[in-house]
Amino acid sequence: MKVGGLTSVALLCAGCVSTAPSSGYANVQRPVPEEVWSAVIRPMPMSPDTVKNVDNLTVTDAPSLFAGYVKDALALKQPAWEIKVSDQQGAAHDEDLTITTELVEIDGGSAALRFWIGSNTGASLSRVRVSVLDKAGADVASAEISASTECPAGACTGSNEATVQRNLKKLAEEVAEFVVDPGGYDKKRKSRPSAQDR
Repeated sequence: MKVGGLTSVALLCAGCVSTAPSSGYANVQRPVPEEVWSAVIRPMPMSPDTVKNVDNLTVTDAPSLFAGYVKDALALKQPAWEIKVSDQQGAAHDEDLTITTELVEIDGGSAALRFWIGSNTGASLSRVRVSVLDKAGADVASAEISASTECPAGACTGSNEATVQRNLKKLAEEVAEFVVDPGGYDKKRKSRPSAQDR
């Protein structure tokens, strides 16, 4: 009985669990140039119906929040790069790479389903289209990447704000991995089992 109680406490303390992300597609034109010292992230506006079941996050706030997460994730992978977030669409930049992010879905999931049915049913899901251009404006790579974050049954029945932010951070880590090595990321993506295989 004591072991069961400890297991329950451990599950509740574990919080949310990010599951393997998937990519709808990846189109790799060429490797990232070797001489990259700077990058700019351009967050694209979101359509009004993109954010669903999310506490305290709007279509106005989400693009810049996510771009900040991508900047942080890229800085960990490429500390020598000077990375900035563009606050103006179409503004001219002189960076070695331009990374465009367009969030196409943020769904906080259903707290009721998580509580009553189980963790897999109310997962938080986010999806982004990302494109990478070189200094000349030529396509390097583009992809659609998604990530899902689940909570143990009964652990995430209140506000989903922390779950959604954790999910967006996981998605940003995947985007950073794609930007640094699009070809390697695409190979990794193709080797993952599909949702039908699981």
